[in-house]
Amino acid sequence: MRKTRLYLDTSPIIMIEPDQDPRRKAITEEFFRIVAANPDEYELFASIVTADELNAGTHEKNKNSVLFLNTLEHTTLPQNREAESLAQLYISRGVLSQRHLNDLRHIAYAVVARCDYVVTWNMRHLANHQTFSRVKVVNADENYGAILLETPEFFTKGETDDDK
Repeated sequence: MRKTRLYLDTSPIIMIEPDQDPRRKAITEEFFRIVAANPDEYELFASIVTADELNAGTHEKNKNSVLFLNTLEHTTLPQNREAESLAQLYISRGVLSQRHLNDLRHIAYAVVARCDYVVTWNMRHLANHQTFSRVKVVNADENYGAILLETPEFFTKGETDDDK
């Protein structure tokens, strides 16, 4: 049976930091607990985009997030021309503007790697109906598979360890 392939953008990784919204932090921790407890069901992916965004900052939060990512069993997707081209196509087709290139790169890397989901807390630009619909059209036109854009809450059904 094929594992569910989950692509992590930067936001769930940063959400484990102590200064984050307590509810989202708890949900994110539960998400990572569920994934770790079910290695036959889930496979994690991140990309060079995720790594670059985490490494871009010099403050302690970024360093801790990089360390956390390194503790996760995951596949890091290297630089990929096909994904970079797809991100540019998303821009030219109006999915989001050039200003949101890295958001689109996350989606493109996930699509090219045949992931099932992009897991993100970025609801303004990624995990929303408008972006999902636009990506779906472009992917269908270009013969790429479907991708779902969800928050960690989708996988936990909004529950945390404290709720059980």
